[in-house]
Amino acid sequence: MKLQWEDKYSVGVKLIDDQHKMMFDTINKLVDVLAEVPQKEEVNEIVKDLVEYKKFHFVTEEKYFDEFNYENSEEHKQKHKEFNIRLEGLIAEWGNDSVTLAFKLVDFLEDWLLDHLITEDQKYVECFAKHGLK
Repeated sequence: MKLQWEDKYSVGVKLIDDQHKMMFDTINKLVDVLAEVPQKEEVNEIVKDLVEYKKFHFVTEEKYFDEFNYENSEEHKQKHKEFNIRLEGLIAEWGNDSVTLAFKLVDFLEDWLLDHLITEDQKYVECFAKHGLK
């Protein structure tokens, strides 16, 4: 089932919300691929896009954490590191089996992203708003 953006995921910052929506789109591409017979090249391209985009997104958030002296910065950065380790582990374990990798990634990404948006990212909403980020 595809992910649908809901207002409850918003952090009130257009740039970051747009980045989160791009992550939704990437996960949904994997879901679409799984509806067919996944081709290794197609899965690999989506995974490559995901890896590059999450780097870009994490840098964006962490830049604001540092700029605004966000009190939970280190804890949140650690969550990003844990995500990176888990993602790299899945790719290393299942990279030669594109079908299994796609299924594992969708399962992991849906759970992680939705939980992260609702719990972790909501913690910085007040800090970012206080600094005028919209």
